[in-house]
Amino acid sequence: MRRAITLAALGAGTAFGAALPAFAQAADGEWQASFEATLVGSAINDENPLAPASDGLLASGVVTVTRSDTFDNGLTLGWRGEARYERDAPSRPAFAGVLGGLALPVLVGPATGLAAGGALLDEDGFATIEAASVSLEGPWGEGVLGLDSGVAARLDARAPTVLRKASAFSPGLDPTGLGVTRARNDVTGSSAKVTYMTPRWLGLRAGASYTPEANQRSADFDPEFGGPGQGRAELENVWEGAVSFARQFAERDLRVRAAVTYSHADSGSALAGFGGYEAWGAGLELEHAGWTGGVRWLSSNNAWESGNGDYEAWEAGLVHQAGEWRVGIEGGWAEDRLTGIEGSSWLVGASRKITDNLEVGAAWTSADADFPVLLSPSASHTNASNDGLVIELTVRN
Repeated sequence: MRRAITLAALGAGTAFGAALPAFAQAADGEWQASFEATLVGSAINDENPLAPASDGLLASGVVTVTRSDTFDNGLTLGWRGEARYERDAPSRPAFAGVLGGLALPVLVGPATGLAAGGALLDEDGFATIEAASVSLEGPWGEGVLGLDSGVAARLDARAPTVLRKASAFSPGLDPTGLGVTRARNDVTGSSAKVTYMTPRWLGLRAGASYTPEANQRSADFDPEFGGPGQGRAELENVWEGAVSFARQFAERDLRVRAAVTYSHADSGSALAGFGGYEAWGAGLELEHAGWTGGVRWLSSNNAWESGNGDYEAWEAGLVHQAGEWRVGIEGGWAEDRLTGIEGSSWLVGASRKITDNLEVGAAWTSADADFPVLLSPSASHTNASNDGLVIELTVRN
């Protein structure tokens, strides 16, 4: 039923977009296409077989197609499609995955998609649809319908990173295989949804999103991750809200961006213990004289009602831009009481923009995590620490 409602809504949105020219002449819009490809090579030292680092090259490639038509009545109709290919650490596709491999019972944390237990994954590259949406924007704000991110992600404020994909927190590509910090308040990924955002007024903008069912895997998050014997929340009726502030103070050479986000969902899981999901997030980013610093925080109950299953994460970064060079340090920490996983990571490095289409970066990264394993009739914990050199190459049009 939820899928039928979603498809009907998407069809109605498409029909509405097609009907707009009947009452307002549009300026001729053009389809535009862009691509970006990133390769990450690494030499990572890993010693714990239950938390292996990546082997070989990691890769990400995305193609985005957009079109925008502005009508005489001031409304702008937009179309956006995006497809991505990604090869992440084989044990950690789309950030989700398994640490440990032996612990029972096996529960998947909905805030991250991580599980402490079950068979270790060994997945090669995969392709996803990241966006297929239509938007309508006017003096009253903007509405978006289709496959896309919700407002908790769209209006977010976050800490800066040195590298584009292989960051120490919320990584798009994780060469260590041990990244557990994800302070991005997003449990729906690119699942079909409807979104509304107000115009920005005195720097303030607010928005809300509704997702009937969190069921669409994206490159950096998998809301439906879980294999045989792994219990997950199966989130549905997801509501997101966000308020953001963005302002440039030219006289002080200062740019400020801040956001507060919230998400709530029902659980469709038949597993006793899962219930309503709730998460709060906040972020702050400051930019001055070539320096950019920021922090981001997330706290979630992981939809767990049988005791304390909370997930909490902190991210922080400081980056300096000097001409074509970008240098900085970043780090993150997270604790997931539902899965018993706790970890931290940090990275220090530099990148350089060679041309408008080419960027190269290098960094030293380190990640460690503590997670449960079943060594005997009683459960225990083990620790893994992976560190080493990372090289990142990004090409774009």
